[in-house]
Amino acid sequence: MGMKKLFALLILSFFIFSCGEDANPESIQRYFYGNSEVSPADENTGLYVNWTDGSRTVFRFIKVHPEEENIADDELTEVFWIEIPSDVTEFSANLNTDSDVETYYTRSCFCGFEAFEFTELEVSGNKLDNGTWDISFKMTAKTPAYNQEFSLEDSGIYFPGER
Repeated sequence: MGMKKLFALLILSFFIFSCGEDANPESIQRYFYGNSEVSPADENTGLYVNWTDGSRTVFRFIKVHPEEENIADDELTEVFWIEIPSDVTEFSANLNTDSDVETYYTRSCFCGFEAFEFTELEVSGNKLDNGTWDISFKMTAKTPAYNQEFSLEDSGIYFPGER
């Protein structure tokens, strides 16, 4: 094989493998929903919450982890929920705050989890003039039975979502 053909093959391989890595990046979604409410699932599960129509505002942060092609069933999505009264335009809460701010953490994957307990929690937000929200949070949650801890931290703009 000639040197030019070998070089072209190397360049082509580089682009193919580079595209493969970028084809499945981590994704973050930030939305809020008026006239909604969330509550813990009826069972002690950390996979989902009950989401219904209601009189509050719900914020949903979604982190979809990239898939690993060589690992079967490794899909993982983390969801952090914040629920506030609908008439609030600014809020701040932590584990020591007795407030009307509710928070939930769930993990969706091919695995089972119990409901999570927060060991660290700081949330704050304010409604912006254009109707979006600027939300920041830092949290760590653990499963009591397995004593596993999971942490998330984010700051960003939340847009109106559709259920």
